[in-house]
Amino acid sequence: MVKQSDYTPPETRACLSVLVEVITVLGKFRENIVIVGGNVPPLLIKSAGAKHPGTLDIDLAIDSRRVSDDTCRTIVETLKARGYYQKEGEEPYMFYRDVEAETGNKVTVKIDLLAGEYGGVRSGRRQETQDAQPRKTRGCDLVFSDPVKVRVKSRLPDGATREVTVRVSSIGPFLVTKGMALWGRIKEKDAFDIYYCCRHYPGGIAALARDTRSLMNNELAREGFGKIMERFRHINALGPTGVADFLELDDPEERLRARREAFELVYKLMAELGIEPFSE
Repeated sequence: MVKQSDYTPPETRACLSVLVEVITVLGKFRENIVIVGGNVPPLLIKSAGAKHPGTLDIDLAIDSRRVSDDTCRTIVETLKARGYYQKEGEEPYMFYRDVEAETGNKVTVKIDLLAGEYGGVRSGRRQETQDAQPRKTRGCDLVFSDPVKVRVKSRLPDGATREVTVRVSSIGPFLVTKGMALWGRIKEKDAFDIYYCCRHYPGGIAALARDTRSLMNNELAREGFGKIMERFRHINALGPTGVADFLELDDPEERLRARREAFELVYKLMAELGIEPFSE
């Protein structure tokens, strides 16, 4: 079970350090890279009253409509030259970076290179570049539309301080990808991230609905939102229960309160958007 106490500040700060480093290392490709995954809520919703616990890994979406196989190869070679490595027997889109946390302990940060399912630029050397292919991820095609530019500052693994501009998935596409993830696995933090966005988005559910409504004519987006709706369809469903589990609530009344709040927030958003539970 994934729980909040797994996300210690030294480790999440080490992850942020690697995020700033990897964006610096891949600077010339920056306009074709969008940050997705668990880094999105703390980068996108900085004004939240309750601090997001952060994340221990990094998901980078590569715009395969603009990036060729040869460029993917260059990205891989650039990462390897800067100390990022792959593990034998694992998928080729996975990279790792070992850094020293502020406690002096070694932290290994995992980086996944992702891409949309559709489109792509091919160089005619597909077979030769198998080791350079990002993982096609459902819903990822949407994150390249209107990403949000955010300034991020951190101490790099080598001790230098660096501030970079990163492109972060906007809230609608992020929720779509989280809905797809929540449907395909059991990871309590997926449910928590969805709840956190609904609970802390500036302007509340009304603003969140306003800022995601333009996606509702997109079938892929409705699928992702429908999957969220299905997982949060009642207080004992996987979503609300995952939120309470992630928060490590043992008291029955506190667990019930958390599950009810998570259910009500998501239900209100889906009602505003006219979303029905997804069914296969």
